[in-house]
Amino acid sequence: MSEEHHVRCIVCPLGCLVRVVVDDHGAVESVDGHQCKDGKKYALDEYKNPVRVLTATVLTAASSIPLLSVRSSRPIPKARLLESMRVLARVTVKPPVRAGDVIIPRLLGTDADLVATADLQDDHNVI
Repeated sequence: MSEEHHVRCIVCPLGCLVRVVVDDHGAVESVDGHQCKDGKKYALDEYKNPVRVLTATVLTAASSIPLLSVRSSRPIPKARLLESMRVLARVTVKPPVRAGDVIIPRLLGTDADLVATADLQDDHNVI
């Protein structure tokens, strides 16, 4: 028996609802509903291996700026986002930190580093 999965495509502004039909073994039987050439690939990737860029904040040791914004350097598996957030909840960074500095290399063994997206200066250097 076939199973349908629906994916909202975000490749272009059309936002098509793409239907992915798979058989009992998980093999893709058909993909339809996409209007642009990249919609089919996006829907297949989203069905087979959904990934997201993680954006979050981590605690800091700076009293004037309690949180530092961070993101993953590349998308990570969607299924690992909650686990990643648990790791981030235990992190406290100390200044100085520059935007782009690696906070956690190879987050959860992935190829993605967690990087700062803003500068964090020592409290006595804040203007």
